[in-house]
Amino acid sequence: MPVIALTHPESELPRFFAPEDLARLRAVAELRVAGRPGDPGFAPAVAAADILLGSWGMPRLDPAFLAGAPRLRAVCYAAGSVKGFVTDASYARGITVTTAMHANAVPVAEVTLALIILAGKQWFRCQDLIRAHGRAGFDLAHAVDHSGNFAITVGLVGFGAIARLVQERLRALDVRTLVHDPHAGEAAIRAAGAEPATLDQLARGCEVVSVHAPDIDATAGMFGAAFFAAMKDGAAFINTARGRLVDEPALIAALRGGRIHAYLDVTHPEPPAADSELYRLPNCWLTPHRAGSSAGEIRRMGRLAVDEALRVLAGEPPRHAVSQAQLATMA
Repeated sequence: MPVIALTHPESELPRFFAPEDLARLRAVAELRVAGRPGDPGFAPAVAAADILLGSWGMPRLDPAFLAGAPRLRAVCYAAGSVKGFVTDASYARGITVTTAMHANAVPVAEVTLALIILAGKQWFRCQDLIRAHGRAGFDLAHAVDHSGNFAITVGLVGFGAIARLVQERLRALDVRTLVHDPHAGEAAIRAAGAEPATLDQLARGCEVVSVHAPDIDATAGMFGAAFFAAMKDGAAFINTARGRLVDEPALIAALRGGRIHAYLDVTHPEPPAADSELYRLPNCWLTPHRAGSSAGEIRRMGRLAVDEALRVLAGEPPRHAVSQAQLATMA
């Protein structure tokens, strides 16, 4: 039987894989628990493996590792970005690498939709006022200016897996969506019910801007002083992507002025420095990179990776293979 090596200790497996999904694999392959590099069973399991299956902590596929994995033909990754472990050497060997980013996109899209709706109501500002002022806070909260969620314009920056799921969900609302993504074709954006826009058009025309661009050198600092100055009074800025995309001093300066409000699930660095104003600004809300898969959601990524491993074993093309060319524009 083909061999699948699991790159986690036995104790970690329930976090990543549901028992019924591992059972599907055991019906067609031998499963070996490799654990982590340096564990006693790691090298023998890798040496026998046709497929590596695992999530965060996947070993880097450098030439030394590949020399100890002569049978390896696929790595099915139960998480998002594969940049931390794929190498030119792994592609030169013809090893198939799959990602579960489409499964990880689901909770991020859910959180994004929730934040868009709650931002339109200035929900968290109302909660803060009531917590700070008690009964008197109800009158203060009633007076908070907000856009609501009827006939507003939402801007999505980036149109990859997450943003497309966000747009699917936005279509159930009475909103208009603008999308900025130089790599997504205009036809694909319009087919999803959105409208292509420049970054400036999106800044000036939206009540909510949500960031879904990849963290690559070309996008570092793309949201700066000019972008924030162009945003509408009262507009919301949501970032569930990566903090490096934002010029944080520029964002802090804009938030100080009170015109806009921000919902940041990611920052750069992460978490912010202890003396960062982001902790204290009343129009900024921070969360600890919570939008992505956590708790039981992690098993959704595991299930997708198992599905991909089964396709490889059946001689079928995987649905979510990552080519070497795709890496340049992926997170």
